[in-house]
Amino acid sequence: MVCTWGTSAASPGGFIRQVRSERSRSVRVWGGTLLGVAGLFCFSAGAHAQAVAPATGTPTAEDIAKLRAEILKQQLEIEKEQQQLRLESIRLNDQQNLLNAELDKLRATGTGTVGATQPTAAAVAPVAAAAAASPAPETPGPTAAPISGPSPQQQEARRVLQTASELSSKGGVLTPQGYFVVDPSLEYDYWNENQVNIGGFTIVPGITFGNINVQRVQANYVTQAWTFRYGVTNRLELNLKIPIVYATGSTTTQPLGPNAQIFSPGANAFDIGDVQLGASYQVNSGDNGWPIFIGNVLFKTTTGSSPFSAPIYTTNDPNGLYIAGIQKQLPTGTGFYSLEPNVTMLIPTSPAVFFANILYGINFARGVEIANRSGAPPTPATIGPGNYISGTFGVGFAVNDRTSMTFSYQQEHVWPTTENGVALGGSSFDFGVFNFGVGFAVTRDISVNIGAGLGVGPNNPVARLLIEVPIRFQL
Repeated sequence: MVCTWGTSAASPGGFIRQVRSERSRSVRVWGGTLLGVAGLFCFSAGAHAQAVAPATGTPTAEDIAKLRAEILKQQLEIEKEQQQLRLESIRLNDQQNLLNAELDKLRATGTGTVGATQPTAAAVAPVAAAAAASPAPETPGPTAAPISGPSPQQQEARRVLQTASELSSKGGVLTPQGYFVVDPSLEYDYWNENQVNIGGFTIVPGITFGNINVQRVQANYVTQAWTFRYGVTNRLELNLKIPIVYATGSTTTQPLGPNAQIFSPGANAFDIGDVQLGASYQVNSGDNGWPIFIGNVLFKTTTGSSPFSAPIYTTNDPNGLYIAGIQKQLPTGTGFYSLEPNVTMLIPTSPAVFFANILYGINFARGVEIANRSGAPPTPATIGPGNYISGTFGVGFAVNDRTSMTFSYQQEHVWPTTENGVALGGSSFDFGVFNFGVGFAVTRDISVNIGAGLGVGPNNPVARLLIEVPIRFQL
């Protein structure tokens, strides 16, 4: 028996209906075979009766031999039909396994609309054609093992969370196995801080003797970064981020006094930032209503320029009395290695996706040279920036099959900085950020994500804007 696939196999429904039709045809063949056997015995009984009717009622040896030969012939034909049915059943099972494997692959890569459980006609047609063209096996073989991959609900959660910039930078959005993602991004951060420095003493409230200096510090950072992600498995991802930083800033100082003048020295920078290496691993599958837990680790290098290597104004410079200590050049890095282990929790529901992240950052102390405000030689010291802990929670949802949105809040606490093992007073601080993100799927493999953040507290950027265009390739 030969299976032929018509034009109805050009769609997933047609392919499945064809498989069911072939199985129905097998049932009909079995039924016809049984009826044929019954007819054979009826025919043999009738022939036997006719053979013995004219005689004395006892069949001859020739009649018995003919009857046996006829029965043997029918048995051989039945065995042949049974063999063909067994081969046909094996072939149909193989075709079903091919279809199931293709469906699992398409679910893993997120083909089609979010939540879809059927592949497109173009994706299934090659599988159907290959199944139809393959010869029928002669002996039964092992069935294809199912390919595990993310469910449609998990695919939707990943697509939604791609719009959460605070998660994509720390981990939590995994790349499917065998895929490589190039993610160019452009980020703008604006800093603004007012400072009042008083060098003197107060006798009564409102009357101060000494120098009073009011400063306004502004900085604009534009970071163009290239992030590369690779899905080693459906649960393991490796990533690399290379930033290029352009920064401009100014410090406007307004001394108080009869001869006070406004000074506004500026600074800028254009250099590579701190390169980051990371990995993410999905701990569990999230079945039976359980949240999905993803462990992440991020290591930051010191490839950017350090704040301690930037030259500063000293008292020997013009107007150095008021601007001493202000940097002449902005840094593009922190100057310290850091390690950020963190855990992301996802709860995919319909239509919302709840997420949370807890992070603990470790800054490694190192020896630096602190510039002297008076122009004297720098002072060596071992500086250890304070470690920090951060918590983020939020919700995201898909507006339609191409657009998604996220809202979240991030709170962070930084412990005091140490100098030669001694904590510096006033160096501990807290801040928070409200984040908003929106994403649009241009194609199946290209998306545009836009994120915005509003800082809460004086130690955080006033505003942040991020644009990402992740492009996915299958290797």
